[in-house]
Amino acid sequence: MSDKPYIDDHNVLHILDEKILPGQHKRLNLHTAKLYTTSSVDVPVIIERSKKKGPVVLITAGVHGDELNGIEIVRQFLERKMNKPLIGTIICIPVLNVFGFLNMQREFPDGRDLNRIFPGSKKGLWPVGLPFN
Repeated sequence: MSDKPYIDDHNVLHILDEKILPGQHKRLNLHTAKLYTTSSVDVPVIIERSKKKGPVVLITAGVHGDELNGIEIVRQFLERKMNKPLIGTIICIPVLNVFGFLNMQREFPDGRDLNRIFPGSKKGLWPVGLPFN
């Protein structure tokens, strides 16, 4: 088993503690944190798989919470069902910086810019210093 997403020898995608078979589609939630109100902050992850093995394409938007154009493009892409691959897998994450989106700000609440901290830390999704939950 691996904590990182992977596709096994039977073409099954293992991601976020789920197994997604060829031809399946799923909407998963990536739990990012809890607000001070104890409400969960989850990022939607929309996955569409073809029955045929092939490449994996990741489509993201919302790196900057105050830039809404990309978020709307991904929304329309999903609405028009353009994320149904003929081969392989398409993964859509409409809003990466959910904190910035909720606050209508470019950065995280602590002032860091998500675009400037890629690829993050080997110990987790976030760079050192930003709590995960």
